[in-house]
Amino acid sequence: MWRRGERLYALVVFGVVALEALALGVLVLSFTGRLLGLVGSGAVFQSLLQGLALTALALLVLSAYVLLYHAYTAWREVGEHKASTAWLDRFTEALFAGEPPPPPPWPAPALQALLSLREMLKGEFADTLTEWLRQGLPRWARVLKSRFASKAARLEALDALAQARLPEALPLVLPYLEHRDPVLRLAAARAGARLAQGEGVALLAEALRKAGLPRGALLEVLLLLEDRALPVVERFLVAGEEKERWAALEAIGRLRLHAFVPQVLDFLESPDPELKAAALRALYRLGYPPEGHEEAVLSALLAPEEFLRLHAVRLLPLLGGALARKGLWRALSDPSFYVRKAAAEGLRALDPELLEQAAAAHPDAYGRALAAQVLRGA
Repeated sequence: MWRRGERLYALVVFGVVALEALALGVLVLSFTGRLLGLVGSGAVFQSLLQGLALTALALLVLSAYVLLYHAYTAWREVGEHKASTAWLDRFTEALFAGEPPPPPPWPAPALQALLSLREMLKGEFADTLTEWLRQGLPRWARVLKSRFASKAARLEALDALAQARLPEALPLVLPYLEHRDPVLRLAAARAGARLAQGEGVALLAEALRKAGLPRGALLEVLLLLEDRALPVVERFLVAGEEKERWAALEAIGRLRLHAFVPQVLDFLESPDPELKAAALRALYRLGYPPEGHEEAVLSALLAPEEFLRLHAVRLLPLLGGALARKGLWRALSDPSFYVRKAAAEGLRALDPELLEQAAAAHPDAYGRALAAQVLRGA
């Protein structure tokens, strides 16, 4: 997943650049001395030859290292794949035969084979594999606690813990949600979503609030939590900032968390258009009519933000009645193509006869054309 050796590569590149800088520095001093009459032409010629020799040596070293590095990593990947396949066969045979696993300590390919099995199998087999994977926890813990471990090694350890799903490993992951590297923070958030159980979910929710992750990453974590997301969603709605609340509203709709409908309805009155649009999307996905908040939905039809008008139009058919029909008819005159199309599709679902009237006699020419197009599509 991540290639090792980046530190050695950086050292080689630094050495090459240092040699080039040295050669250029000597040349600059030599030519400057020649212009001032302080150095003879022989010394300048000698410096030029030395600079060319150093440049050739640097290019040779860099080219040889890059070729050898790629050849070595390709050879190593083939060897690791063969070893992992062999270990996979051994673990599979032991698992289905109900026998104990091969005796540890296990090399890295063996742990990778176990993780692959853990991703594929469920039920009793998954529980057995989890017990086996606990023998690899000390190795991953050493990497995450080490001050000298590379970024690649830490990412591999976090990914391995996420696949292993060992709840007791959560304390190893949570400190990385405060790491200065955003890539490690994101990997830790994903791993934490796989590991958190029981009280650990509340700890994860508090750590996520301080992690400074973008809202898309927060939504991904909530979706990974699945049926364990309720405490985190509740925490985000009560004490979160704008991005946490947005992620919570999105997760409510996508995970079908009907228990949060009252809180979602409150966000229809939010002055923030992003949060209001997220609340509209959540209600639409839940199939819940915004009864008692009709005015907020209708006011969104006049909002300057196109995305807000679009989501309000999509939600209108759930209201039903004359109010929804009137709003959809008016939305056919919206300057946005997408809003007009959503209005026509809403009329098709709510009142096909009214859509036929719109195709024949709507005052807006673009609205008439789009209503006719939706009718033909139906």
